[in-house]
Amino acid sequence: MSLPKIGMDARMWGHPGIGRYIRELSSHLLREPFEGEFIFLADPQFKEKGLEGVRANGAAVSYRRAKSGIYSLNEQFEIPRLARDLDLLHVPHFNAPVFFKGKMVVTIHDLIYFHNLGASKSRFARAYLSFLLKSIQKKAGAVITVSEYTKKDLLKNFPSFRPELVFVTYEAASPIFTKLEDKERLERVRQKRALKKPFVLFVGSLKAHKNIPTLIKALDYLRAKKGLEHELVLVGRGDSAHHNKELVDLMFGHAFVRYLGELEDEELVSLYNLADLFVLPSFWEGFGLPVLEAMACGTPVASSDRTSLPEIVGDAGRLFNPDRVDALIDVLYNILANNELRKKMSSMGIERAKLFSWQRLAAQTLGIYRKALG
Repeated sequence: MSLPKIGMDARMWGHPGIGRYIRELSSHLLREPFEGEFIFLADPQFKEKGLEGVRANGAAVSYRRAKSGIYSLNEQFEIPRLARDLDLLHVPHFNAPVFFKGKMVVTIHDLIYFHNLGASKSRFARAYLSFLLKSIQKKAGAVITVSEYTKKDLLKNFPSFRPELVFVTYEAASPIFTKLEDKERLERVRQKRALKKPFVLFVGSLKAHKNIPTLIKALDYLRAKKGLEHELVLVGRGDSAHHNKELVDLMFGHAFVRYLGELEDEELVSLYNLADLFVLPSFWEGFGLPVLEAMACGTPVASSDRTSLPEIVGDAGRLFNPDRVDALIDVLYNILANNELRKKMSSMGIERAKLFSWQRLAAQTLGIYRKALG
């Protein structure tokens, strides 16, 4: 009997969100005992920038060049061709190849494009997602979601999915995200970014559902009415900001708002450590990985009480209604004005982050592969 060949669509390797999932899952899968072959469908440079230094624990590893773009028509033909001889294909996003005839596992991170038309640049996104999900429920041997919330949301809106074939695997903070004792390293980043005042940190895209205007308004009030000196540092992909005029006006209309763009992990770790507070005011998250990254670094966390976030934050952070600026104002002030509370939240966050593990996710995912293979 031949050894199983499992493929991973790794074309989103460099993506800040789903790319993190692909990178961590892939590297930890290769540490799990497995007799077979992992084949990564990715760009030509993937081998050099991807899994160098990771030793496969019994598995062979190979790469196949994929040229098609995400959400393109070409991917619907190229991916089935590249994967035609595989025993199983893992698609880490909902853009599953409808013409693929083999066994398939699909990860669905969230249904935001289904619920919120403004989350995508394309007005056809909801129709495309619905079409793909209907195909997935017919073809996939298993579906993975990254939170119980997303699983429930999927089963509620697409009830023909079989619940016993939908599995939850929680993401985790990468080990690089940790509390730093290197004061010189932190000072270098502070100087590099001219962070002379204390600051509140946000990490994520600048899409409308992230609700950044509410955060800017809340901090503006506290600076004007309570005398807080905190600035707001925004980190993340900003290519969608121009679709949100309110956000652009607020960002450029307030000198205390500092947008740094996308950063490498090494600098991001330092920013988490330097921040007095991390805030995620999002209306919608399939998981909310920056929350765990902040907690792992010992940064106090305040988060929206919507979708998956209470599930991830637990009792280690403070939750608020993202529709109400006054609710966020109260939470921000209570935390920023209380050093002892921040110390307590820091310790609780570090312990909370330890409950999540990429290695556990990889082991669970490998078990799902085996079930899908039969």
